[in-house]
Amino acid sequence: MGYYDVDDILADSAEFSCKFQYDMPGLGYLAGNPGRAIDKNARLDLPLWLARILAIVGGSEDEYDTEEAVPFVELLPPEIFSPKVINAIKADPTAIDLHSISSHFLTLSLKWIALFGDEDLASICSSMTLLRALEINAHASSVNFASTAEIASPFLLTLDESEKKLYRRSHEAYREHKRWMVER
Repeated sequence: MGYYDVDDILADSAEFSCKFQYDMPGLGYLAGNPGRAIDKNARLDLPLWLARILAIVGGSEDEYDTEEAVPFVELLPPEIFSPKVINAIKADPTAIDLHSISSHFLTLSLKWIALFGDEDLASICSSMTLLRALEINAHASSVNFASTAEIASPFLLTLDESEKKLYRRSHEAYREHKRWMVER
């Protein structure tokens, strides 16, 4: 992930639900009401890049109280990490369609884990990534190298964008290895 990584930019633009902790005068344009305020406890979907900043930076009800700064917004758990999705991942990580949940599921989960230090989600995503990577490797190694058309398996249609990159790299590595073995 880098500054110019398109997938990282697209993941940062995913919208997350937030609850405002303060009355925010003049920010009504975020809710489609230019010139108005956003009221305290208002819920609004914001892109992750903005929600992350507002969830970290905060103010205080009392301007002289510098000890306890409350963030401007509270990030609400997104649907992509709902108990239903987490239970499906726990049941069979290779059967879940990550692409239909979010095309940038793994990138978003890394950002969420880094933001909140969610160890349970980290453990679940770690084991899921390992099992899915093994499956991706098996598919990449079993492709018929003589043809240029890739075989579309149902599993390959469930990959999110980072897994698609992994599949392409793995497939290319197997193809180069086979080419090297033939030339040798």
